[in-house]
Amino acid sequence: MSRAGRSGVLVALALAAVGLFIAFSGGDDDGSDSGAETTASGDGTLPTIAEPAFEVIEMKGGEPVGGVRKLTYTQGERVRIEIRLDEPQEDVHIHGYEEEKLNPSGTVRFDFPARLDGIYELEAHGPDGDVVLAELVVNPS
Repeated sequence: MSRAGRSGVLVALALAAVGLFIAFSGGDDDGSDSGAETTASGDGTLPTIAEPAFEVIEMKGGEPVGGVRKLTYTQGERVRIEIRLDEPQEDVHIHGYEEEKLNPSGTVRFDFPARLDGIYELEAHGPDGDVVLAELVVNPS
């Protein structure tokens, strides 16, 4: 085989390898969602993993919209909760985690690692009394 023939075969093999890589590396969506998104940095560095979105709980008329939410996490996962208040509260807190926001109004955010496994209540204390907004279930890792 001539030198040009060998070069042609090598180029064809390289193109076939790239094609197979593209075909088998894409489309591996198994329907699962890890809760985090990968974003490209645009500057040639490795992609970064975005934090999971905040769970949103709305409080209107002294009650959580849609009822008390059950939020489930695994120990070590990031807990990210946003509470949207229609009226000021004395405080919003998570029992057992000592996470508390005093005199909140508007939007309140909690963002912390789920260090402790167990079941914890997210409550608002305000003019209408104590209101359970959510139950956090943290499973052992």
